[in-house]
Amino acid sequence: MTVDFDDELKIPTGDVGDFAVVACDQFSSNPEYWNKLAAEMPPFSALDLILPECFLNESEKRIAVIKRAADCMPNDRFETYRGAVYVTRTTPYGRTRHGVVASVDLSDYDYRPGSDALIRASERTIEQRIPPRVKIREALDIELPHIMLLVDDREKALMRACENAKKTTVYDGLLKGNGGHIKGELITETEPLYAAVESVICASVKKFGTPLFALVGDGNHSLATAKFCSENNPTPYNGRALVEIVDVYDAGLVCEPIHRLVKTNDTAEFISALRAAVTGEAVTYIYAPEPLEIKVPSDKIQAIVQLDAFCEKYVADNGGAIEYVHGDAALKKQGHVGIAMRGIRKSELFEYVVKNGVLPKKTFSLGEAEEKRYYVECRKIK
Repeated sequence: MTVDFDDELKIPTGDVGDFAVVACDQFSSNPEYWNKLAAEMPPFSALDLILPECFLNESEKRIAVIKRAADCMPNDRFETYRGAVYVTRTTPYGRTRHGVVASVDLSDYDYRPGSDALIRASERTIEQRIPPRVKIREALDIELPHIMLLVDDREKALMRACENAKKTTVYDGLLKGNGGHIKGELITETEPLYAAVESVICASVKKFGTPLFALVGDGNHSLATAKFCSENNPTPYNGRALVEIVDVYDAGLVCEPIHRLVKTNDTAEFISALRAAVTGEAVTYIYAPEPLEIKVPSDKIQAIVQLDAFCEKYVADNGGAIEYVHGDAALKKQGHVGIAMRGIRKSELFEYVVKNGVLPKKTFSLGEAEEKRYYVECRKIK
């Protein structure tokens, strides 16, 4: 089955805020965030089991520490349940979104461009980013997902089934790192949820001309890693992966552009070269750090493709680095050129991917960094 709402889940005991931390790919240029969090979290939290991406250059040492932490995890750190978890998340930005945590069949997922799988990537997968994640996944007996799948459920079939189900609260509390509030409720009478999945897939044929259950909104490289491990080192448990499923039309889900911040030794030269290489009929802004208007292609995706190609070549030829940032404030940094990207709307996402294939990497973000999925539920993979 594509989705298993009756899989075995492990939920941390005690205060959820003493376990949960935000997805490892957030604050990738801000080690201070992670160092501060490390000082706040008690022992045996999710932070002990993940590798924040800003520390990837220390991966060998940190993976060894992760392995030791996993081996020392107390037996009573998790309680085992069977079912699905309905998640209500209120972020510090005043938005509330809902999702349901369950496992998906990895044979129904394919990140390759042009795939007609039931679960597809929304953005391009960089295969070089998979190996470090494989080492982490294979060091653990459990998986902690920050994967968020998006469904085009305009009829609200799945979330309505969750709302109407009998539920038991399994965690409820505040998240550290300015993560807001989270509540998880266990659903054990799951038949209506399976019916809702079938209705979503059936409706996709009418909408898009192809059977489609979900697009990966966050954590595509983690899901690709799970697929790699299931194919190259299979176990009785790792043919599935734990995810949170969210309706793309959920009022608490926002789709924002991811901007580019380029470190360069000569901002004037960079801007001159950029203006010569990228042209078009639309307008966006660069910040050095004051705003300047530039012309880009009117097609938003083509603009991203051209700007990325220029930035990557410029850095390769001249040195520097590219960061991917959220919010206008992050674009204004001395010694850098910030490039504001025009975002794709969430209502455009499914139709665009079905017609044109995966988006370029880092096209959009589902909210601010603190709004990303936190690690809470776990699942046995060995």
